[in-house]
Amino acid sequence: MGNKERRKEQPTSQKSPSSSSPLSQDRDRSSQEPQSLRVPSTKHIPINLNGFIDLLSEFYQEIQSSKQELPDETIELISHTLSYARLRLQGANDDDSIQSHLVALTNLSRVIDSAHPIALFGIGTFAMFEVCCGSFGNWQRHLHGARSLLDLHCTNKAELDALTERIPGLADVLAYLVWFDVMGTLNRGDNDLIFDNWHRKILTQDFLDWVGCPPDTFELFVYLAKGEHDLDPIDLSSRAMQQILRINTNNLTDVSLADVAYRGSAAIISFARTAKGSLSPSTQIHADVISSMVDKVCDAISKMPTSSRFYVHLATSAYLTGMHACTGDQCEVVRGYWRNCQLCDFPRYPDGQEQCERRWREKGII
Repeated sequence: MGNKERRKEQPTSQKSPSSSSPLSQDRDRSSQEPQSLRVPSTKHIPINLNGFIDLLSEFYQEIQSSKQELPDETIELISHTLSYARLRLQGANDDDSIQSHLVALTNLSRVIDSAHPIALFGIGTFAMFEVCCGSFGNWQRHLHGARSLLDLHCTNKAELDALTERIPGLADVLAYLVWFDVMGTLNRGDNDLIFDNWHRKILTQDFLDWVGCPPDTFELFVYLAKGEHDLDPIDLSSRAMQQILRINTNNLTDVSLADVAYRGSAAIISFARTAKGSLSPSTQIHADVISSMVDKVCDAISKMPTSSRFYVHLATSAYLTGMHACTGDQCEVVRGYWRNCQLCDFPRYPDGQEQCERRWREKGII
């Protein structure tokens, strides 16, 4: 998520307060609602790890310059979380970085206990590092914490809009979280989405453009993550075919390659789930289609420059493709993707390759 990132520290065993600190539903919500902060001038911030830290930094500058009063613990939270994130990005692994981690966690726990929505910036930061450095796809504990806190402040899109208008940058933080929710659910295959449809409306076209995912493909990802295909496999097959028909393999720009990877992986998982629930004798046809799509996605990933802004965002596509690889050559492309992600200035997805290798051994491919 950015070419200037550095080595990470070793994770500590500290439990996340976003999952362990209970949120009482009978708190006085009105006392926790912040007054409106001055909205800064619109400035494009990349959708990646560095961009998220820049977002956090901008918000810290905003609350420092704002004349609105905020609880001291919320300002301390952003300050300490920003310090922790910067040290983590630099790869620091000394007493100072460990202390910074513990201080940020303590501050986050305190603000969560007060149910202040600014805690979402802290939860979002820890969620970001969990996505990069934790077990691939298992990103839900911080997301559950964010949803629980968010529920105390808004129960519909209008209330969410009002909250994000009062807190500059919050909409951007939540966009990351709903994206992680859909991608993680697809990777796990458990259909346990944490956020609702009205939460996902916070994802903008700019966000999807930055990560390279076509809007209609994201809609299919949501459809798959919600498990709606179990009710209508014919509809799912039609959606998968639509993705295939929209693939253009003749264009080798980064945008087009990302498009192929997303659309192809969506078609792969769609046909795989259709075949799994089908009683027809056409399973070999499904297998042939899936293998062909795996080839297309592998070709796109192998041609994508590792320096591309899209590269690290293709992890879910690589994972879903890897889970359905059936040849040694396909496995090698996916293996190379995970290795490249580990060779980034800030290594990420530490067990993505391991999960794929385990599947390949089970299938007897390797």
